[in-house]
Parts: sequence; C-alpha cells; structure tokens
Amino acid sequence: MSIKGKVAIVTGCGSGIGQATALRLAKDGVRLVLNDIDSQALAGTVALFQGAEASQVPGDVAQESTAKSLVEEACRRFGRVDILVNNAGVHHIGDIDETSLEDWNRVISANLTSMFLCSKHAIPQMLRQGSGTIVNLASISSFVGQEMNGKSTFLYNVTKAGALQLTRSLASRYAPDGIRINCVCPGATRTNAIHIEDPVELDNFWKAVGEAHPLGRVADPREIASVIAFLVSDEASFMTGSAVVADGGYLVR
Repeated sequence: MSIKGKVAIVTGCGSGIGQATALRLAKDGVRLVLNDIDSQALAGTVALFQGAEASQVPGDVAQESTAKSLVEEACRRFGRVDILVNNAGVHHIGDIDETSLEDWNRVISANLTSMFLCSKHAIPQMLRQGSGTIVNLASISSFVGQEMNGKSTFLYNVTKAGALQLTRSLASRYAPDGIRINCVCPGATRTNAIHIEDPVELDNFWKAVGEAHPLGRVADPREIASVIAFLVSDEASFMTGSAVVADGGYLVR
C-alpha cells in the first residue's frame, strides 16, 4: 500500500499489536526502528524478521532519552522518519479508591507520556522532510466507561481518551505541514496485557469478552495491524485527525 522503502518507528514491539504491526510493515517493505521496554521480548520480535531492515532500541519510551534515541537511530541508519506508531502501553484494573498515586503516574507515563515524547522528537524531523504520519493506539475505552471483573478500568480509559485528544490536537496543528496524525481504537484484542496463568481460564476469559462484541469474538493483533498499515500508507492520504474504530461492533450496541 505505497509504503515500501519508508522508515517507521514502532514502540511496544515485544508482543501483541506492536509485534504484529512491525511484522506487517516489514512484509510491506518498510525499514524499521523497533522499541520495547523488555529487551528480551524485543530481541524475540527482531528474530522473527526475514531479511527486513530493522534496528532495535530497547528502553522506556516514557523517558525522554529513549524517545530521542529512537528518532536519532532512524536518522542515523535510514536518514529520515516517515512513520511513528505509538503503541507502547499498559492496562490497569482498579477502582479509584484503591488506586495509588504511584499507579496513576505509572499508567499515565506508560500510555500517554510516551506518546507525547515520541511525537515531540519525531515531528521536528517530519517537519524538515515536509511529510510524515503518526498513528496513536487509542481504544474503545476512549469513548466509554468500562469495568472488568467487577472493577473499574477508569485509569486506562483516561489515558486512551488522552490519546484521542492528542491525536486530534496534533492533527489540526500539523496538517498544513504535510503531517497526518490518526489513531486506531481497537476493541478487545487478544494480547498478553491480561495476565491469567491457567490457560483454560484464560481461554474462557477471552471467550466471554468476545461475546460482548456483535461479531462474537475478540480481535487478533494482526487485524489491528492491518488497520495501522492502511493509515500510514498513501491510500489514507486524505485522512488526518481520524479515530478509526476496529471493535467488532462493540460501540454500536
């Protein structure tokens, strides 16, 4: 989809949507700079590539030094930054009266500060080029209040609402400069963000979650990666500031 040879930074590539996105972009001929806070998981993702051009920069993208290093590595090795996919993040389940300030700061940092910092350092390079595109990972949680297992997911929801507004604000600001910024809002997607050790119990959990979606199932990370691949391609050249919902029909109910 018109992205062969472009240069992309993808965060949170150790597993899940980030890994699926990296693999999809590599298949489409994109040159990659990949990140994850877990260096072993990141190395495992890189090992899956077949002849793709890829660099890896492990570290916490909620730290400015890591976000800056990603852009520097892309420019050092490939000379530009065409695509940024802000995927890194964590989930959180807990009511407000049992959520500590440390919890708040940790989730805000991982889910929202990371997007701010990576965008802060990628956009100046895109401005110099006169082009670029960013995709932020928002969620159906950007739009609705949710609970899980009798507890609120309010803190996660707050960060995903922030990702949606960050997308809109930056899209408005940088559209005249040739930079497109969109977000993807997935429904439940089967990743390792939910930690249930018993495999049967885990399967039952995802089955129950899937039943809340009109399509009757949760998403595979590769389905979300396909949406991201479209948004960063020239096929989506007239799209900016969009929140693309890929939720199996969840929000229509």
